[in-house]
Amino acid sequence: MIRIKKNNLFLIFTVVLGLLVFLHLVGATRPLENTLLFLVKPMSGSLYKWGSGFGSAYGERRERDALLMEIDRLKKEVAYNVINNSRWLEIEDENKKLRNQLNFISNNNFKAVVANIMAKEASFSVSDGSRDVIIDKGEGDGLRVDLGVLSDDGVIVGKVIEVNKSTSRICLITTPGCQLAASLQNEDKTKGVTDGNLGLTIEMSYIPQLEKISLNDTVITSGLGGSIPRGLVIGRVSNVKSESNEVWQSAIIEPLVDFNDLTVVSIIVP
Repeated sequence: MIRIKKNNLFLIFTVVLGLLVFLHLVGATRPLENTLLFLVKPMSGSLYKWGSGFGSAYGERRERDALLMEIDRLKKEVAYNVINNSRWLEIEDENKKLRNQLNFISNNNFKAVVANIMAKEASFSVSDGSRDVIIDKGEGDGLRVDLGVLSDDGVIVGKVIEVNKSTSRICLITTPGCQLAASLQNEDKTKGVTDGNLGLTIEMSYIPQLEKISLNDTVITSGLGGSIPRGLVIGRVSNVKSESNEVWQSAIIEPLVDFNDLTVVSIIVP
């Protein structure tokens, strides 16, 4: 067996390569080259289209993934801004209510305790319209039963009915059983007693039949028989119920406060 040395192989390869280059330069291999190009041309076109399509699809996928990541980032940024804006609006609203509370108390020379509403409780019996409010101030803050409770604009919204060491329960003036001594701001300074009416309105009863009541008369606290000072606004008369054969007449009072909006209240301390 004839063994070819590695040096001889390299020499043969170099000679063959040189011969092919020489033949290409003189044009002797052009017919063969043209034949090969003709044979591989369809395949090269397909390969080019496949490669081009693959590159385009890969680029589109990268762009889509980048776009989805950007959309996800923007969603998170929007959610973060919404949460921060909501917190800022809530703080601003609380600050506004506190300023109103302090201005009203200062202008009327009242001594008061400002409290936050912790919970709004429905009555055990839904049909009677009762709603109680729990605040974060109690006996330790100088509160006691029957003190008047005001909204941020100075309208009376209820009174204290239960006091614990650090919390208290308040009945709203629209709650049945939450009674206040009241007076109309009319010529007769008509006196009566208000009571909650199904959790929606207030009814002022025990008004003498001969007293004149007009729609939109303002109803205020009378200051009689309790710890609530005179002159706190309760609401306005929206309807009068009067029967000629009755000793007393009554008035339906529309409250001036949206009780669902209550978050901060003041308790008047004598």
